[in-house]
Amino acid sequence: MRLIERLFGKKGNGIKLSKPIDSLDFFNEFKVISEQYWKVTDINRSTFGFQIQQNTTWLPGLTDEQIDNFEKDLGFNFPTPLRDFYKTMNGLSKPGINVYGDSGEPYAYSPIFYSYPNDIGTIKENIDWIYKENDVDLQKLKLLGASRIFPVCGHRFMLIDEPLNPILSMYGQDIIYWSDSLSKLIADHIFDDIYNASEFESNPDETPKINYWIDK
Repeated sequence: MRLIERLFGKKGNGIKLSKPIDSLDFFNEFKVISEQYWKVTDINRSTFGFQIQQNTTWLPGLTDEQIDNFEKDLGFNFPTPLRDFYKTMNGLSKPGINVYGDSGEPYAYSPIFYSYPNDIGTIKENIDWIYKENDVDLQKLKLLGASRIFPVCGHRFMLIDEPLNPILSMYGQDIIYWSDSLSKLIADHIFDDIYNASEFESNPDETPKINYWIDK
């Protein structure tokens, strides 16, 4: 009960998070709160899609040297928000689970937040698939002045070369603006009820111009 009250408050007004800023301080606080949240919440068995299992924890963050190797494997440098995210946490201790609404289908398991080096193959495959579906490669992106991409979780991709590194939902050629920042993405992905939810909203009416990916 004390843990539940600490997370949700006695009146159940939702989880109170600090203002979303892509910083080490925010990610460290978020890591603690999300792990506490997973201790007292469980998956929704009426839901389709991958969910985070109860008692999941974050894997330890990467060292600067490990992140450098991560960058070398992908062929580009990470912006500061992505480096700080991986310094703090590196994927989850349990795979995501899809119970298919308890329809009788066998459960499926898949990573939700990608870790290094465990998921480097999947990360590269996801990037290559989006490039292929949209008829681009690194050389063409450079000529177009378009950003390279990185999958943070599922089909949510960070724009590496765009100011503030916004997030797009990218599934083949189905591409839409999703989130203003990495901190907003992870909070909205994990928590159903945030007390200060307005601070985590991304306004689609104020979507910045993004070359190629959402104006082609």
